[in-house]
Formats: sequence, C-alpha cells, structure tokens
Amino acid sequence: RLARRGAMAPADERFMHGRAYEGPLDAPRVTWKCDKPPRRDHGAPPWLTATEYEDLPPVLDAKCEQLADLVRLSRKTVLYTGAGISASVIGQAALSGQNKVGWKPETITAKPTLTHRALGLLGRQGLVHSWVQQNHDGLPQKAGCPQECINEIHGSWFDPSNPVVKYSGTLHQLAFPRMEEDAATADLVLVLGSSLSGLNADQIATEAAARSCRPGAGASLGTVCINLQQTPQDGVMSLRIFGQSDKVLALLLRKLGLALPRPGGGDAPRHWPAESRALVPYDGDGRRLPLGSAAPWMWLDLRDGQRVRITPGHNIQGAKQPQYMHIGAKEAPGSSAGAGKSAPGHGAIVRRDEASCSFALTIEGAAMRLGLWWLDAAVRGAVDVLPVVNLKPAFEAAPVLRSAAAADPLAAARRGAVPRR
Repeated sequence: RLARRGAMAPADERFMHGRAYEGPLDAPRVTWKCDKPPRRDHGAPPWLTATEYEDLPPVLDAKCEQLADLVRLSRKTVLYTGAGISASVIGQAALSGQNKVGWKPETITAKPTLTHRALGLLGRQGLVHSWVQQNHDGLPQKAGCPQECINEIHGSWFDPSNPVVKYSGTLHQLAFPRMEEDAATADLVLVLGSSLSGLNADQIATEAAARSCRPGAGASLGTVCINLQQTPQDGVMSLRIFGQSDKVLALLLRKLGLALPRPGGGDAPRHWPAESRALVPYDGDGRRLPLGSAAPWMWLDLRDGQRVRITPGHNIQGAKQPQYMHIGAKEAPGSSAGAGKSAPGHGAIVRRDEASCSFALTIEGAAMRLGLWWLDAAVRGAVDVLPVVNLKPAFEAAPVLRSAAAADPLAAARRGAVPRR
C-alpha cells in the first residue's frame, strides 16, 4: 500500500492523515491559528504556518491503532525527537500556542514529561531500538531509556565529551556515522516535536519515508510524525498524527497493552548506582574491553574531589562553545575560563547532584556535568567509550562470577549481571 501511494500534495484528502492511513478522513480541528511560519530562523513552503491542529477522537483512535500495528511489525524502530517534546519543562524557539518562545529556569533539574516516560518504556520493552535526540536535556535518560540507545546528535548538557554543538560547529565523530546508519536501516521512524525544517539530522525521517515509497529490497514502513503543527515533510508520512504527544503516546501504550509508568514509579526511571565508584570493563582511555578479554578492569571513581580527565575522541573543539575552546586546543585560544591557555582536559568531581541526576565537574576551570546514567552504563559495559576516566585510574582483575553460565565477566556486565563492589 505504501509503495502504491507516493508523496501527496497539500490538496490531497489524505495529506493530513498519511499515506498508510485507513479510517475516517475528517480534518483535524484548529486549536491555535497563526499565519506566520513555525520558526523565524528556518525557511518554509508557502502553505506551512505555525497553526496547530488536533485530530478528532475517532480519527486519533484509528491512527493510534495503526501506529501500534506498525510498531509491532517494525524490525528496527528509531525515534527522532526535537524541542517540542521538552517545551513544557525546558522551553522552545518555535512559535506555538502551547508554550511561549523562550527558555524555562532551572533546566538542568527538569523532570521528564509523560512523553519521555512513554518513550523510555518503549525502549525498555525492546520496541524502540535507537533514539536520535536533537535536544540536550538528558530527559530520555532520566525517563529510564538506556544511554546506549540514545544518540545525542547535537550534543548534551550531561556529556562533557560531547558539548552542545553550535550551528558553526561539527558533529561528534561517533554520533554522525551512527545517525547515518540509523537513517539507512530504520524500518520505522517516529518523529515527535521536530519541525523537520531542513537540519542534516532530518535524514533520519526523510530517508525512511523515501524507502517506503519504493517496493522491493530496502523498503521500509516509513515515517510517522506526531506533532501539533504541520511540517514540510507531511506529504510523505506513512501516518500523520496531530495532537499533544503526551495524549497520543498514552493512547498508543494502551493499544500496545502497556501501562504508563508513574513519575518516580518503580519501573519509570532507571535506578542509578548508589555508590559513585565501580569496577568497570574499560581500559585507561575509557574504551570498552573486547569480549573475552583477560585485561584487568578499571575502577571508575566519581566520588567528590576525585581527579578526572576527558577521554580521547571528544568533540569539545568541534562543538565550538567559547567557554570550552581552550580544552584540547592545538594552539592556545582566548577563553574566559582558561585565560587563553591550551589545556588537555583535566579536572575534578565537584559533587554528586541528585536533583539534576548528574555529577558536577570542573574541567580546566570550566563547569561541566556528567549524567549519573553514564556510571550505570559503564557498570554494564553498555557503551563503546566513556566520556571521562580518572586521571590515574586503578585496575583490578575482572570479577570472578559464581555462575558457570556467566563465565565471561564482560558478557555478564553487558547483561547487568556483574555485582558492584
């Protein structure tokens, strides 16, 4: 059906429903009228405005039923999320009838929205396989989605090796190829809170949609967009759902037979390690040991006052943030934090901050943060490279496991079976 229905023009009766949609064709109701484009800093086709819409209940029900079917069918589901899913707690740059343009105070301690918690649950259930996150806020991790599933393509407030990337900067050397792989291999892409206004990362959505228009090998289930506003890519969507993402995802979970986690509930956020020190299967540069390796494991000590350093391969220079440009520079640049001195990236843990779910760091005089979830991922051997290691890390032989089925301690760590010491 998808291959038979190519891209649609705005006049098509299915334009606001999607190429795969089967159900009532009632138009969504307007909830906020605006004749301006969604963003002042991006171009838009003449028909596209910031007007917001909401599907009528029978239409929304049919769309969520079909979305649940797509999620069950998908071999690889990728999330692509933008500022819209965090706007109520972080703020946003786009025009909206729901939230004012601008940023909220205390963004570091913001709590996940219902949308984040629902998507985190889909990740833990194995129904979402990768999450390409445009935002920098750490809310997917706070909602319990494992760090290894998340590609913070434009940088993060909670990863000192991958600061927020300025428009003039370049993406992290690991994040960009991972994004391209997801764009080429996703069977289903769910877009939430993004205006799809032409960023490089939009290829996650557009490539899956393009492959759904072609029959045969390499075809996909396409892209589903959940937004209040229209986007330039609406004509190629498999399903186009208008509504608040909190309401849409709550209905989707019911269609999938899943219960929405309560804020702070037992299966909502992942329980971070209570101790700030752990024996982890990584080498002195923070690179994960190969499976079957007999090399000693590293103690990752993130207790207050411990000396740490940024690991090789970071994107601090690529991010182009002025306050960090002295870190890892080949030549000494001007910097308010570093007083013009080139610095290797050494620093210390200031404190563990439960309110923001992070460790506060100072790196070469600059304030940075490391999400508590990185320690959890390190214990499990879940990520290829850690953002920081100790300046002079201690090592110890890999733990001896009692279970014969877990003879390889690194394999056990990746299953979360290695006890913390």
